[in-house]
Amino acid sequence: MRFDAVPMPPTVEGRPRDERGYPVPAITPWEGDEPRFALTDYARSADCARERRCSVCDVLIPRGPVWRVVGAAESAAIGEALAAGRPYRNLTPTLEGPGHRACMLYASMVCPYLARPNARRGLGAERPDDLTSHVVRGAARGSLGAVVGFADYEFAVTADQVLFRFLDPVEFLPHDTADAHLDELRAELAARRG
Repeated sequence: MRFDAVPMPPTVEGRPRDERGYPVPAITPWEGDEPRFALTDYARSADCARERRCSVCDVLIPRGPVWRVVGAAESAAIGEALAAGRPYRNLTPTLEGPGHRACMLYASMVCPYLARPNARRGLGAERPDDLTSHVVRGAARGSLGAVVGFADYEFAVTADQVLFRFLDPVEFLPHDTADAHLDELRAELAARRG
């Protein structure tokens, strides 16, 4: 599905765009006039964490659940825990911050890496630390991703990164290809307008 065929949340519409027209998430760093989609801007991520702002649109997330998009391994772990009636908490922190439900549904469909199981990380995705060593150029997302709602999140701002942990899943929307969320996104946007 083309990114411009996906309904855009109003909070995302005002974001800066790259030369193709893709909206640039709040935590994406820039090199000159070019966004570096595969990387995370430390200062912007820290500001979003501290001020409870969405990592996609940079607008305040109201108290209550937060959402994020997860890859294959975490999606499988959450699905297994929920199916077995066990609690789930990501004990290994992640660099990916939370956002609004509509923004994460949207991101899951327009980000090529998040949207398809065979999509691969682009240039600039390398990270030097153990936490993100799996995020390398050319790495495939793998089968089954998910948009997951959590009751809340915790974060720590270190000298060079922002680490997140997410608490108590409240919604689990798995996908092989993210266009499976199109009806959910449309319904979410309609509910926000109404």
